Amino acid sequence: MPKAKTYNEKRRFDETSEPAAKVFKGDVDPGTATPGETFVIHQHHATRLHFDLRLEMMNGKTPVLVSWAVPKNLPLKPGKMHLAVHVEDHPFEYGSFSGSIPKGNYGAGEVRIFDSGTYEVLEQEPGKLSFRLYGERARGVWHIFRTKDEEKNWLVRLRADERPEPDPIPILSPMMATLVREAFDDDGWLFEPKWDGVRAMATCSEAETMLLSRNHNDITTTYPELAKLHERLVCFDAIVDGEIVAMHKGRPSFERLQSRINLQNERDIARVAKQIPVSFVAYDLLYLDGRSLIKAPLEERKELLDGLVVVSDNVQVSPYVYSEGTTLYEAACAQDLEGIVAKKLGSPYRPGKRGKDWLKVKTTKDADLVIGGWSKGEGSRSSSFGSLLVGAYDDDGLRFVGAVGTGFSERTMESLLPRLKELVSKDMPFTEDPRTMGTGRFGKPLKDPVWVEPSLVAQVEFRELTSTGRLRAPSFKGLRTDTDPAECTFAALEDLEAS
Repeated sequence: MPKAKTYNEKRRFDETSEPAAKVFKGDVDPGTATPGETFVIHQHHATRLHFDLRLEMMNGKTPVLVSWAVPKNLPLKPGKMHLAVHVEDHPFEYGSFSGSIPKGNYGAGEVRIFDSGTYEVLEQEPGKLSFRLYGERARGVWHIFRTKDEEKNWLVRLRADERPEPDPIPILSPMMATLVREAFDDDGWLFEPKWDGVRAMATCSEAETMLLSRNHNDITTTYPELAKLHERLVCFDAIVDGEIVAMHKGRPSFERLQSRINLQNERDIARVAKQIPVSFVAYDLLYLDGRSLIKAPLEERKELLDGLVVVSDNVQVSPYVYSEGTTLYEAACAQDLEGIVAKKLGSPYRPGKRGKDWLKVKTTKDADLVIGGWSKGEGSRSSSFGSLLVGAYDDDGLRFVGAVGTGFSERTMESLLPRLKELVSKDMPFTEDPRTMGTGRFGKPLKDPVWVEPSLVAQVEFRELTSTGRLRAPSFKGLRTDTDPAECTFAALEDLEAS
């Protein structure tokens, strides 16, 4: 049997920033070596995610880190056992290593410190070890022992979980921003881009991720590429607030995302996911390792979030700047982004509330409006619809505000028309008859509209609201599945215009 390579032999230190090992006599036996004081658990995003448990022990007079690769991390349920593969000792300096191992090198990938602290040995004999960890995350007693099958294979089980009782889970409703007219500079605020996507709460445990929409629907299966979001977080559990976005030419595209939102068939979801991949942009943190953070100041939540996420193609952290809101707004305009969000430093997270601690400044105006019907298409649209007839609720009922005839891709029209046909109704849902209001092309009377039950909500971009309550230059952006039609009020539309 060939001799196993040592720590140094496996690595090219002209390419990796990992520390080189000092010369010491072979690997120590964890069942007989003199224990040290410290431990570290590394989270290693290599070919497959795994964790590395490292206990400080003495090799003669040299401290080393006796190490096990633990694919599923330390178990947190009493009696449950996880595999732990005993690997070569690492230098003591490795305990502070966190960063990237370049592609082509041994263990290539991202390495993060999952936990660290002190430990004490409770029992020790060849092939067996019981120890107590005093970490930020891992607190308790574990027993690790060598299996009879192979010298390198060990098993680890929890004997006592000594973590504090977890805080109650906060309300899983997103905090919302109030619209204001102009960007501003202020040392008491931070500013970040407004993402044009679908709001989602990611509830992550050790083993799974659940994505909840703004109205508490489980949308996890709709976005399979986000199903392992929990593996990109350095924690046991967390609740992260963010946005699901589909990028196009370097910017979020709500139109592209529309092709993903309403899919339910597993085969269709898999097919479209390859064509239009999505990512999760994280921008707030409500809960981390049993601790509720909704009362913590914004800057603390942001700092914890920055250290929590190991970024990838599927998960990002929203960038932000302090003080300089106008500069960021100008950049958002130049890049054709939806706008920016200003967040007050020191503010708590207020689930389900819309207040003045979060403010949004948009580069364009858009509103959520109820679809009440459609006009028949002409020319290239003769087999589809010409425009959507939309409205907003006031005290008298659904008030007609305009016909939306632009912003539709061929794919969008193909997917939207069947949904409209399912809702066809004999009853006109509007309080005013659009046929008498010159809403057709070039202001001509609208002929033969098709009415639908007012249950679909469209996001519509427009330039302004006219004095007669009509949208000027409206353009369709997509359907909103997380908005109740009753929320689409004319008062909100007026507030939008006034801002």
